[in-house]
Amino acid sequence: MEKELLKYLTTLRDFGRLYTQKIIDGNPKVKTDLRMSQIKALYAFRDRDSHFMKELADSLGLKMPSMTILADGLEREGIIRRQRDGQDRRKVFVWLTPKGRRLRSDFLARRHRIARTVIGSLDGPDKAELLGALGSVCRILEKAVVKTLA
Repeated sequence: MEKELLKYLTTLRDFGRLYTQKIIDGNPKVKTDLRMSQIKALYAFRDRDSHFMKELADSLGLKMPSMTILADGLEREGIIRRQRDGQDRRKVFVWLTPKGRRLRSDFLARRHRIARTVIGSLDGPDKAELLGALGSVCRILEKAVVKTLA
């Protein structure tokens, strides 16, 4: 069972990587020197324009030194800006620049188009089975995460 689970997780990870690469390759507006880690960081801003560095690091599964290096590159690209919190200088506030918001918007739009194309290519029964299975996987993993963190 564990071997089968690892196989499935590997397939999902590989699909995610290919999916993200397809989004990058197919969008000339995202043709910058951004590395995959920087694209993942951009995706972490999908729901809002700003984060504290610690939140961003946690979201990406990075330690703060690695997050700082990643943020340095994003700042050099003009995608984010950083500023220390006036109340607590240990906290660093990070926000998307106008360029970063445009890249995010283009990236998310392309991502949704590709998802619709992939799902749209499935016949009715396969589409229903996939959506049901993904719903089950997400529900089960959410319970496992809550149980683990409790």
